[in-house]
Amino acid sequence: MSDVSRRKALQWGTAAAASALVMPALVHADAPYKRTLKMQSLNSGEKLTITYWADGAYLKDALPRINWFMRDLRAHESFEMDVRLLDLLWEIDRHTRSRNPLYTMSGYRSPETNAMLAATSEGVDEASFHMRGMAMDLTQDFRDPEALFLVAKKLGRGGAGFYPTKRPFVHVDVGPKDLWRWPEKPREGRAADFDRSDAETAAKAKG
Repeated sequence: MSDVSRRKALQWGTAAAASALVMPALVHADAPYKRTLKMQSLNSGEKLTITYWADGAYLKDALPRINWFMRDLRAHESFEMDVRLLDLLWEIDRHTRSRNPLYTMSGYRSPETNAMLAATSEGVDEASFHMRGMAMDLTQDFRDPEALFLVAKKLGRGGAGFYPTKRPFVHVDVGPKDLWRWPEKPREGRAADFDRSDAETAAKAKG
């Protein structure tokens, strides 16, 4: 092995070791036949612990309750949340060390609410996946708010952004893969990319 190859191997080994130190390992999990979410809204104070999937199927009675919990509190509107988002939240919770609930901040947003926030706040995407029921802003461990972001980053599903603001939070969504840290912004065109991919998948399904 050449000196250059040895140096690269050492660099990758060092990076992997550092990553292992900061990336939480799987420390607790639900039984494999069910998926349960334990959540609390930081805005409304509502709490919800609910099993939404069991024995290989999503539970029809549970999903409307989750939709209402994740509603737009400003517009008082609920929306059918993407079950892939629920699965992502469940996976994230399984991999964190915290025993706290998932503290939710923003789930579904009506187009009107999103437009208002985009006009008055920095970092709000005008084409946000919140409007599609595909995104959540949340936190879990107030002493280590970045831990949840590191888990989402490790899972590598959809988009993940860390906002180390006065009230730190993490954004996760099940749109195209992306990763950012505020004041960086999500990659432009993600919503268009998703629509294009969705249309292509539908066309293939039709044959």
